[in-house]
Amino acid sequence: MKIRILIPARLESSRFPKKLLQRVSDKTLIEHICLRAKKIKCDTFVILTDSRLIQKIVELHNIECYYSKVNHSNGTDRIAHYCKLKKYNPSDLIINIQADEFNFPLYAIEKIKRYFKDNKDTNVATLIYQLVNHPNLANKNLVKVVKDKNNNAIYFSRSVIPFNSKNYFGHLGIYAYKVSILLKYRNFKKGTVEIDESLEQNRFLFNSVPIKCLSIKSHDSISINTKNDLKLAKKKFK
Repeated sequence: MKIRILIPARLESSRFPKKLLQRVSDKTLIEHICLRAKKIKCDTFVILTDSRLIQKIVELHNIECYYSKVNHSNGTDRIAHYCKLKKYNPSDLIINIQADEFNFPLYAIEKIKRYFKDNKDTNVATLIYQLVNHPNLANKNLVKVVKDKNNNAIYFSRSVIPFNSKNYFGHLGIYAYKVSILLKYRNFKKGTVEIDESLEQNRFLFNSVPIKCLSIKSHDSISINTKNDLKLAKKKFK
């Protein structure tokens, strides 16, 4: 099983256009993500983008970048297309780090790698964390997840779920999947839950593919979805 880090980096974003080019200190957001990901031990590390500008920035750091103007519905779809193009082995592990997940926890990536090494039957996994007295629980950009007794996801939502609970879990923007399931993803039916929530991972659940939830205790990651998120990142990175 080879480990391949693939980061989809689309230039335009409906919520925050060209956010990957915004600066935190002396570097753009995409540079921060790439340089942090470069610390991960893996067999492949590639940025997948639809922007020549992002490609130029990434390649200045001697990081491989694949440019394509093919329209994709989401980052997972872009990665699936690339895996098919490269003819990766079906058993290879793809780790998808969201290009706006500023200061993502490196130790959590190692946890993912260990889990897949020890659990050969798992096809999809993601990271979650407990939301304790979170001040922005109702924020639609803070994705919540409900899991079952086996730590498999039941549903991902931008709404506050479960209703009136004292035990909420947030979703961190990092996915891991076997190439074999990614090659099927593009042919999976897109359900209304994916469309209504605008959350690509719900397509797996809609098509009865389990997503294992790996809990982490703490992190300092900031998902940059708005200008306020960017201000928070700048403040923390002083």
